[in-house]
Amino acid sequence: MHEMSLCEGIVRIIEKQAEKEDFNRVVKVRVIVGSLSGASEEALRFCFPFAARGTRAEGAAIEFFSAPDATLRVAEIEVE
Repeated sequence: MHEMSLCEGIVRIIEKQAEKEDFNRVVKVRVIVGSLSGASEEALRFCFPFAARGTRAEGAAIEFFSAPDATLRVAEIEVE
């Protein structure tokens, strides 16, 4: 399941952004998932809590937006 490695990448992006912007806790992550990306939203939703465990993103909700292409990117990080 490549979605686990995708979620680990999302968490790395969050951690890098947290270092730049000095925040401690993520409440929600919004991700754009293109229909041609090959990623399953259901599998991403399942894997994200495991990838986020022990990080600033632990406990954060993950929300998806669709795109008609191969896009897969973090659109927004909501922090507390």
